[in-house]
Amino acid sequence: MKIYQILILMLVGSLTFAQSPIAKGEHYATINGLKLHYEISGKGPVCIFPTPGWGPNLDAYKNSMPELEKYFTVVWLDTRASGKSEASEKPEDYQTADFVEDIEKLRQHLKQDKIWVMGHSMGGWQVLNYGIKYNKNLNGIIAIAAFAGLDKLAQSEFVKAIEKRKNEPYYKIGSAILLGTDTTKRTLSEEMPNIMPFYFHDQINLSKFFAVENVQLSQKAWEMTSKGGLGSERMLDLLPKITVPTLIVVGDDDFICDRVSHAARIHKGIKNSKLSVIKNAGHFIWIEQSEAFYKSISDWLKTKK
Repeated sequence: MKIYQILILMLVGSLTFAQSPIAKGEHYATINGLKLHYEISGKGPVCIFPTPGWGPNLDAYKNSMPELEKYFTVVWLDTRASGKSEASEKPEDYQTADFVEDIEKLRQHLKQDKIWVMGHSMGGWQVLNYGIKYNKNLNGIIAIAAFAGLDKLAQSEFVKAIEKRKNEPYYKIGSAILLGTDTTKRTLSEEMPNIMPFYFHDQINLSKFFAVENVQLSQKAWEMTSKGGLGSERMLDLLPKITVPTLIVVGDDDFICDRVSHAARIHKGIKNSKLSVIKNAGHFIWIEQSEAFYKSISDWLKTKK
Protein backbone atom coordinates (compact mmCIF):
# COMPACT_ATOMS: atom_id res chain seq x y z
CA MET A 1 0.00 0.00 0.00
CA LYS A 2 1.36 3.40 -1.01
CA ILE A 3 1.82 6.22 1.47
CA TYR A 4 -0.94 8.38 -0.06
CA GLN A 5 -3.41 5.48 0.27
CA ILE A 6 -2.50 5.12 3.94
CA LEU A 7 -3.00 8.86 4.47
CA ILE A 8 -6.41 8.73 2.78
CA LEU A 9 -7.49 5.83 5.00
CA MET A 10 -6.30 7.67 8.10
CA LEU A 11 -8.20 10.78 7.05
CA VAL A 12 -11.41 8.87 6.34
CA GLY A 13 -11.06 7.07 9.66
CA SER A 14 -10.65 10.31 11.60
CA LEU A 15 -13.63 11.87 9.83
CA THR A 16 -15.77 8.88 10.64
CA PHE A 17 -14.77 9.12 14.29
CA ALA A 18 -15.42 12.86 14.42
CA GLN A 19 -18.87 12.43 12.91
CA SER A 20 -19.96 9.79 15.41
CA PRO A 21 -22.59 11.45 17.59
CA ILE A 22 -21.62 9.35 20.62
CA ALA A 23 -17.82 9.82 20.45
CA LYS A 24 -16.12 11.46 23.42
CA GLY A 25 -15.62 15.18 23.09
CA GLU A 26 -17.54 18.23 21.97
CA HIS A 27 -20.52 18.04 19.60
CA TYR A 28 -23.25 20.12 18.02
CA ALA A 29 -26.56 18.81 16.70
CA THR A 30 -29.59 20.46 15.19
CA ILE A 31 -32.38 19.53 17.59
CA ASN A 32 -35.92 20.79 17.05
CA GLY A 33 -34.62 23.56 14.82
CA LEU A 34 -31.88 24.77 17.18
CA LYS A 35 -28.16 24.05 17.12
CA LEU A 36 -27.53 22.55 20.54
CA HIS A 37 -24.16 21.90 22.12
CA TYR A 38 -23.26 18.78 24.07
CA GLU A 39 -20.13 17.09 25.35
CA ILE A 40 -19.50 13.40 26.01
CA SER A 41 -17.21 11.88 28.62
CA GLY A 42 -16.94 8.77 30.74
CA LYS A 43 -17.77 5.14 30.09
CA GLY A 44 -20.71 2.85 30.62
CA PRO A 45 -24.39 3.16 29.66
CA VAL A 46 -25.42 6.40 27.97
CA CYS A 47 -26.89 9.02 30.32
CA ILE A 48 -28.14 12.42 29.16
CA PHE A 49 -27.57 15.18 31.72
CA PRO A 50 -29.31 18.44 30.72
CA THR A 51 -28.46 21.74 32.36
CA PRO A 52 -31.33 23.26 34.39
CA GLY A 53 -32.55 25.40 31.51
CA TRP A 54 -32.64 28.77 33.23
CA GLY A 55 -28.99 29.72 32.73
CA PRO A 56 -26.04 27.57 33.90
CA ASN A 57 -23.84 25.99 31.23
CA LEU A 58 -22.77 22.35 31.14
CA ASP A 59 -19.31 23.16 32.57
CA ALA A 60 -20.99 23.96 35.88
CA TYR A 61 -21.77 20.25 36.13
CA LYS A 62 -19.18 18.52 33.98
CA ASN A 63 -16.34 20.24 35.81
CA SER A 64 -17.74 19.63 39.28
CA MET A 65 -19.07 16.05 38.90
CA PRO A 66 -16.28 14.02 37.24
CA GLU A 67 -17.08 11.01 39.43
CA LEU A 68 -20.22 10.37 37.38
CA GLU A 69 -18.02 9.41 34.45
CA LYS A 70 -17.10 6.20 36.30
CA TYR A 71 -20.66 4.97 35.96
CA PHE A 72 -21.95 6.43 32.70
CA THR A 73 -21.08 7.71 29.29
CA VAL A 74 -22.39 11.13 30.23
CA VAL A 75 -23.94 13.35 27.57
CA TRP A 76 -23.66 16.81 29.12
CA LEU A 77 -26.25 18.97 27.33
CA ASP A 78 -26.32 22.76 27.13
CA THR A 79 -30.07 23.32 27.00
CA ARG A 80 -31.49 25.88 24.59
CA ALA A 81 -30.02 29.38 25.13
CA SER A 82 -27.52 28.07 27.69
CA GLY A 83 -23.77 27.71 27.24
CA LYS A 84 -22.90 27.26 23.56
CA SER A 85 -26.41 26.25 22.48
CA GLU A 86 -28.55 28.33 20.18
CA ALA A 87 -31.55 30.27 21.49
CA SER A 88 -35.05 30.69 20.17
CA GLU A 89 -36.35 34.26 20.27
CA LYS A 90 -39.85 33.08 21.23
CA PRO A 91 -40.66 32.78 24.96
CA GLU A 92 -43.24 30.11 24.16
CA ASP A 93 -40.35 27.85 23.07
CA TYR A 94 -39.13 27.56 26.66
CA GLN A 95 -41.85 25.47 28.23
CA THR A 96 -41.25 22.08 29.84
CA ALA A 97 -42.46 20.23 26.75
CA ASP A 98 -39.77 21.91 24.64
CA PHE A 99 -36.97 20.75 26.93
CA VAL A 100 -38.44 17.24 27.08
CA GLU A 101 -38.54 17.04 23.28
CA ASP A 102 -34.93 18.25 23.08
CA ILE A 103 -33.87 15.29 25.24
CA GLU A 104 -35.90 12.89 23.13
CA LYS A 105 -34.55 14.18 19.82
CA LEU A 106 -31.02 14.02 21.23
CA ARG A 107 -31.62 10.37 22.17
CA GLN A 108 -32.60 9.71 18.57
CA HIS A 109 -29.58 11.65 17.30
CA LEU A 110 -27.33 9.50 19.48
CA LYS A 111 -28.99 6.38 18.02
CA GLN A 112 -29.78 4.95 21.44
CA ASP A 113 -32.81 2.69 21.95
CA LYS A 114 -32.80 3.33 25.68
CA ILE A 115 -30.96 5.84 27.84
CA TRP A 116 -30.48 6.91 31.42
CA VAL A 117 -31.32 10.49 32.29
CA MET A 118 -30.01 12.53 35.19
CA GLY A 119 -30.61 16.12 36.20
CA HIS A 120 -30.20 18.59 39.04
CA SER A 121 -32.82 21.06 40.26
CA MET A 122 -34.76 22.22 37.18
CA GLY A 123 -32.73 19.65 35.26
CA GLY A 124 -34.31 17.11 37.61
CA TRP A 125 -37.70 18.54 36.68
CA GLN A 126 -36.85 18.04 33.02
CA VAL A 127 -35.78 14.41 33.33
CA LEU A 128 -38.79 13.50 35.45
CA ASN A 129 -41.09 15.05 32.88
CA TYR A 130 -39.16 13.16 30.21
CA GLY A 131 -39.87 9.97 32.13
CA ILE A 132 -43.56 10.77 32.32
CA LYS A 133 -43.78 10.99 28.53
CA TYR A 134 -40.99 8.65 27.40
CA ASN A 135 -40.78 6.01 30.12
CA LYS A 136 -40.46 3.34 27.42
CA ASN A 137 -37.19 4.87 26.21
CA LEU A 138 -35.50 4.76 29.61
CA ASN A 139 -33.29 2.47 31.63
CA GLY A 140 -33.57 4.67 34.70
CA ILE A 141 -33.62 8.15 36.20
CA ILE A 142 -31.45 9.92 38.77
CA ALA A 143 -33.10 13.09 40.07
CA ILE A 144 -30.76 15.27 42.13
CA ALA A 145 -32.37 17.94 44.33
CA ALA A 146 -35.17 17.89 41.78
CA PHE A 147 -37.86 20.55 41.52
CA ALA A 148 -41.39 19.14 41.76
CA GLY A 149 -43.49 22.24 41.17
CA LEU A 150 -44.50 25.28 43.19
CA ASP A 151 -47.72 24.94 45.19
CA LYS A 152 -48.83 26.01 48.68
CA LEU A 153 -46.78 23.34 50.45
CA ALA A 154 -43.63 24.08 48.43
CA GLN A 155 -44.07 27.83 49.00
CA SER A 156 -44.54 27.29 52.73
CA GLU A 157 -41.42 25.12 53.04
CA PHE A 158 -39.47 27.63 50.95
CA VAL A 159 -40.36 30.53 53.26
CA LYS A 160 -39.60 28.44 56.36
CA ALA A 161 -36.16 27.52 55.00
CA ILE A 162 -35.37 31.17 54.25
CA GLU A 163 -36.51 32.32 57.68
CA LYS A 164 -34.30 29.68 59.32
CA ARG A 165 -31.35 31.76 58.08
CA LYS A 166 -32.59 35.09 59.46
CA ASN A 167 -29.55 35.54 61.70
CA GLU A 168 -27.07 35.10 58.87
CA PRO A 169 -25.30 38.19 57.39
CA TYR A 170 -26.50 37.39 53.88
CA TYR A 171 -30.16 37.12 54.94
CA LYS A 172 -31.43 40.70 54.49
CA ILE A 173 -30.64 41.27 50.81
CA GLY A 174 -30.84 37.63 49.78
CA SER A 175 -34.23 36.97 51.34
CA ALA A 176 -35.67 40.13 49.80
CA ILE A 177 -34.57 38.96 46.35
CA LEU A 178 -35.87 35.42 46.88
CA LEU A 179 -39.21 36.56 48.27
CA GLY A 180 -39.68 39.23 45.62
CA THR A 181 -39.73 42.24 47.94
CA ASP A 182 -36.54 43.72 46.48
CA THR A 183 -37.43 45.58 43.29
CA THR A 184 -33.85 46.50 42.36
CA LYS A 185 -33.15 45.56 38.76
CA ARG A 186 -30.20 43.20 38.52
CA THR A 187 -28.84 40.86 35.90
CA LEU A 188 -28.68 37.17 36.74
CA SER A 189 -24.94 37.39 37.33
CA GLU A 190 -25.42 40.35 39.68
CA GLU A 191 -28.19 38.63 41.58
CA MET A 192 -26.57 35.24 42.18
CA PRO A 193 -23.85 36.28 44.70
CA ASN A 194 -26.59 37.62 46.98
CA ILE A 195 -28.65 34.44 47.02
CA MET A 196 -26.02 31.69 46.61
CA PRO A 197 -25.31 31.45 50.38
CA PHE A 198 -28.85 30.10 50.86
CA TYR A 199 -27.99 27.10 48.67
CA PHE A 200 -25.38 25.74 51.08
CA HIS A 201 -25.62 24.09 54.49
CA ASP A 202 -22.10 25.21 55.40
CA GLN A 203 -20.83 28.50 54.01
CA ILE A 204 -17.29 27.18 53.83
CA ASN A 205 -18.42 25.14 50.82
CA LEU A 206 -19.48 28.22 48.87
CA SER A 207 -15.89 28.79 47.80
CA LYS A 208 -15.77 25.27 46.34
CA PHE A 209 -18.67 26.13 44.06
CA PHE A 210 -17.11 29.38 42.86
CA ALA A 211 -13.86 27.50 42.16
CA VAL A 212 -15.53 25.36 39.48
CA GLU A 213 -13.95 26.27 36.13
CA ASN A 214 -15.71 27.90 33.19
CA VAL A 215 -19.11 28.34 34.82
CA GLN A 216 -21.29 30.72 32.83
CA LEU A 217 -24.82 32.00 33.29
CA SER A 218 -27.07 32.89 30.37
CA GLN A 219 -29.16 36.01 30.86
CA LYS A 220 -31.07 35.03 27.73
CA ALA A 221 -32.05 31.64 29.16
CA TRP A 222 -33.06 33.28 32.44
CA GLU A 223 -35.34 35.76 30.75
CA MET A 224 -36.83 33.33 28.26
CA THR A 225 -37.60 30.57 30.76
CA SER A 226 -39.17 33.15 33.09
CA LYS A 227 -41.41 34.42 30.29
CA GLY A 228 -42.07 30.96 28.88
CA GLY A 229 -43.06 29.46 32.22
CA LEU A 230 -40.61 26.57 32.56
CA GLY A 231 -41.58 24.65 35.70
CA SER A 232 -45.07 26.16 36.03
CA GLU A 233 -46.85 23.00 34.92
CA ARG A 234 -48.24 20.41 37.33
CA MET A 235 -46.25 17.19 37.52
CA LEU A 236 -46.94 15.34 40.77
CA ASP A 237 -50.17 13.66 39.64
CA LEU A 238 -48.41 12.32 36.51
CA LEU A 239 -45.45 10.70 38.27
CA PRO A 240 -47.06 7.20 38.46
CA LYS A 241 -46.47 7.00 34.69
CA ILE A 242 -42.77 6.52 35.51
CA THR A 243 -42.10 2.82 36.12
CA VAL A 244 -38.34 2.62 35.51
CA PRO A 245 -35.92 2.57 38.47
CA THR A 246 -35.57 6.07 39.88
CA LEU A 247 -33.15 7.43 42.47
CA ILE A 248 -34.09 10.67 44.20
CA VAL A 249 -31.23 12.37 46.04
CA VAL A 250 -31.80 15.39 48.27
CA GLY A 251 -29.82 17.33 50.87
CA ASP A 252 -31.44 17.57 54.30
CA ASP A 253 -30.85 21.35 54.30
CA ASP A 254 -31.93 22.15 50.75
CA PHE A 255 -33.94 25.35 50.97
CA ILE A 256 -35.26 25.48 47.41
CA CYS A 257 -35.99 21.84 46.52
CA ASP A 258 -36.55 20.52 50.01
CA ARG A 259 -37.22 16.99 51.17
CA VAL A 260 -40.80 17.54 52.35
CA SER A 261 -42.46 19.29 49.42
CA HIS A 262 -40.24 18.10 46.58
CA ALA A 263 -38.18 14.92 47.11
CA ALA A 264 -40.63 13.03 49.34
CA ARG A 265 -43.56 13.71 47.03
CA ILE A 266 -41.57 12.65 43.97
CA HIS A 267 -40.67 9.45 45.82
CA LYS A 268 -44.31 8.86 46.75
CA GLY A 269 -45.42 9.34 43.15
CA ILE A 270 -42.93 6.89 41.61
CA LYS A 271 -43.49 3.35 42.86
CA ASN A 272 -40.13 2.04 41.65
CA SER A 273 -38.05 4.71 43.38
CA LYS A 274 -35.63 5.17 46.24
CA LEU A 275 -35.19 8.34 48.28
CA SER A 276 -31.68 9.10 49.52
CA VAL A 277 -31.38 11.96 52.00
CA ILE A 278 -27.85 13.28 52.44
CA LYS A 279 -27.14 14.85 55.82
CA ASN A 280 -25.56 18.28 56.21
CA ALA A 281 -26.05 19.20 52.56
CA GLY A 282 -27.88 21.95 50.76
CA HIS A 283 -28.82 22.19 47.09
CA PHE A 284 -25.36 21.31 45.73
CA ILE A 285 -25.06 17.95 47.46
CA TRP A 286 -22.03 16.66 45.54
CA ILE A 287 -20.01 19.72 46.53
CA GLU A 288 -20.89 19.65 50.21
CA GLN A 289 -21.01 15.89 50.84
CA SER A 290 -19.15 14.37 47.92
CA GLU A 291 -18.44 10.94 49.43
CA ALA A 292 -22.00 10.35 50.66
CA PHE A 293 -23.47 11.64 47.39
CA TYR A 294 -21.52 9.34 45.09
CA LYS A 295 -21.91 6.40 47.45
CA SER A 296 -25.68 6.77 47.30
CA ILE A 297 -25.52 6.56 43.51
CA SER A 298 -22.97 3.75 43.40
CA ASP A 299 -24.81 1.60 45.96
CA TRP A 300 -28.12 2.08 44.18
CA LEU A 301 -26.70 1.26 40.76
CA LYS A 302 -25.29 -2.00 42.11
CA THR A 303 -28.82 -3.13 42.94
CA LYS A 304 -29.90 -2.47 39.35
CA LYS A 305 -27.38 -4.80 37.69
